[in-house]
Amino acid sequence: SGTIRTGEEIMVLPSRQTSRIKEIVTQDGNLDEAFTPQSVTLTLETEIDCSRGDMIVRPGNVPRASNSFEAMLVWMSPEPMVPGRSYLFKHTTQTVPGQIDSLRYRVDVNTLHRSPAPELQLNEIGRCSITLSQPIYYDPYRRNRSTGAFVVIDKISNITVAAGMISARELDSRQTMAPWEIDDSVQVQTDDSVRMVTGDERQARLGQKPATLLLTGLSGSGKSTIARGVERALFDAGRLCIVLDGEDLRRGLSRDLGFSAEDRSENLRRCAHAARLLNENGFLCVASLIAPSEEVREKVADLIGRDRFLVVHVDAPLDVCQQRDPRGHYQKAQQGEIPRLPGAGTAYQPPVRPDLVLRTDQSTVALCVQQVVDLLKQKKFIS
Repeated sequence: SGTIRTGEEIMVLPSRQTSRIKEIVTQDGNLDEAFTPQSVTLTLETEIDCSRGDMIVRPGNVPRASNSFEAMLVWMSPEPMVPGRSYLFKHTTQTVPGQIDSLRYRVDVNTLHRSPAPELQLNEIGRCSITLSQPIYYDPYRRNRSTGAFVVIDKISNITVAAGMISARELDSRQTMAPWEIDDSVQVQTDDSVRMVTGDERQARLGQKPATLLLTGLSGSGKSTIARGVERALFDAGRLCIVLDGEDLRRGLSRDLGFSAEDRSENLRRCAHAARLLNENGFLCVASLIAPSEEVREKVADLIGRDRFLVVHVDAPLDVCQQRDPRGHYQKAQQGEIPRLPGAGTAYQPPVRPDLVLRTDQSTVALCVQQVVDLLKQKKFIS
């Protein structure tokens, strides 16, 4: 699934060895990029072990690894599904023994009502807890249908008895939840005499609906300048806005992180959690980060909530960004002090469907700021 381009950094699982794509070879010649469902041969810059059944991923978007998970099962066998029985589970190119530990509930296909049930009959759907004999690498089905789907095979007859879709939450355990997930199982409890402030009350008091704008673009494109400009414009208009800048995060919350693809993903994850908390408390948030991966940006949208998440592509040519270089990152990268930057040695994926594109090499800061404010008005986050 996804897209791969020459020069991109990749990781092979389960060895976790990394390399870069040197060439994408086909019988019709080399390609600059490949995508599903093309059949290609990848040549890497360094020799690493990669055999059949291994998975090639981006270092900043590694799937989960576990031998236990929850899934929705569609039972397709005349013989009922009984928890505790062992089966074979075929996932991608692997076939692994395991068992269905429990049936949490059955779903009525007509009403979508959930009800307890001891077993699943033919064509029935239920949510189950599954344990395998060895870990697999997977994504939730809603994120990736290829790595989030599997089939269940009867060991004796070798007949497919069910199809499964892995859910986003892992066994409802806070200890096993993925970093991008939110645990909503614990609710804040207060004394009966304390009345919680509601979202509607905050909206009425502040005169704004909470939202997060992600300003994404190359280093030096003008993200931080525009973010601060938007903050000032909203403040002058009586609105409350907070800027979360990637460089500011690295001086505190993310000072343990470097500049690898995986660390950039983690920095964005932490920023997204902070933005979500700010939104839940009624604030507008402007997040200014390079955020080079489209897949990771999609995770941010899911975490914050797509109904209050906007993507602004701060677009400027690479040569313009290199001339600006306000923090000296391009120079440091050329000297080998930090890894190569997105767009200048590593991949930067422009947003596929941005809510707004700002050409900072052609527009003034004031005009860019006004366009962002107009976007907030258009989306009815402010009046």
